[in-house]
Amino acid sequence: MKPKKCKQCQKIYEPTKPLQQVCSYECAIAKAKADKEKKEQKEWNKRKKEAKEKLKTLTDWKKDLEREINAIVKLIDKGMTCISCGGKIEQAGHYHSVGSNDSIRFHLDNIHSSCIHCNMHLSGNIIGYDLGLIEIYGKEYWNYVKFDLVKLFPLCKFTVEDLQFAIQEARLIKRELIKADMIYPAKVRLRLRTELNKRIGLY
Repeated sequence: MKPKKCKQCQKIYEPTKPLQQVCSYECAIAKAKADKEKKEQKEWNKRKKEAKEKLKTLTDWKKDLEREINAIVKLIDKGMTCISCGGKIEQAGHYHSVGSNDSIRFHLDNIHSSCIHCNMHLSGNIIGYDLGLIEIYGKEYWNYVKFDLVKLFPLCKFTVEDLQFAIQEARLIKRELIKADMIYPAKVRLRLRTELNKRIGLY
């Protein structure tokens, strides 16, 4: 039989059996112990994760979903610049802030890619945001984002179950967008926002 590398000590050895994985009895014992410890650690990590999720509040679930939604926004807007100033994309910025309207914090039409300066230090740089929406997507869409969104979704109360489903779907969408690795034209970005809002299931 061909020489093989020992799964435990990594030394090259000549196996005496077809399915042999280790070079010696000592390595067999060590590997069995290591495999057992690895399995126990994996089970412990799973139990710990389940316990942490049981302790999560509604606010915690909202933060988890917001991270996924923001990642989706940056993937949709890949190749774009900051909506407000044309700078480098670093974050996802809400038009209507989370503090002013929690109901549409996950709505993809309320979130576009932004730079840190506009998003964090200029409170979204709304004047620049207005101009960016009009220039890139047109006045009708700007009107929809600025006025219609708040009218259409005045009060949305999400349950933990709503958010958990949305997180699962958002993670699936994120993987699809990463795999596609596309730069989309403006019309496609708007279409994606509409389609993905429906898939996520909150609006």
